[in-house]
Amino acid sequence: MSTAIVAALVYSFCQVLIFGAFALILRAWAAHKQAEIERRIDGVLREWFTPEAEGEPHKAAKAVAAMGEVVGAAAARSIMASLSADRSHVARAANGAVDELQAVQNPVLGLLTGGRRGKGAALRQLAAALGPMLAGGATSGPSGNGSNSDGAGSVRDRLKHQH
Repeated sequence: MSTAIVAALVYSFCQVLIFGAFALILRAWAAHKQAEIERRIDGVLREWFTPEAEGEPHKAAKAVAAMGEVVGAAAARSIMASLSADRSHVARAANGAVDELQAVQNPVLGLLTGGRRGKGAALRQLAAALGPMLAGGATSGPSGNGSNSDGAGSVRDRLKHQH
């Protein structure tokens, strides 16, 4: 029985020795891979952060500059669009104020320019206001549409009688 015990001890020792050797080999392989990865990283960093020629920027600086140009251009477009919209609102408000002042100073010119309602509405209003006057006094009475309050007829008729 003692030979069986010695054989079991030798067998166990060999297993531990093989497992230990396997662990050492695995550890050496991992260290080798880690060193290879570190070399690759170092190479990439040197490539990106070492200038190609004296006085020139490196690749990373060029990439950051390109990204900055894209972001800056987008920000500038956004700012210009905002300023243009603000300027447009101010111009519309100023034009509206000018139209209102012009309509107060000269109502006929204000009707012709249209104001806020547009030229079509202004022309309809002007036609409604001037229509009875231009019709030649088709209506009679004190309506203020070209006929005299004392019933003397239209302006055309009164002018004919004066000559």
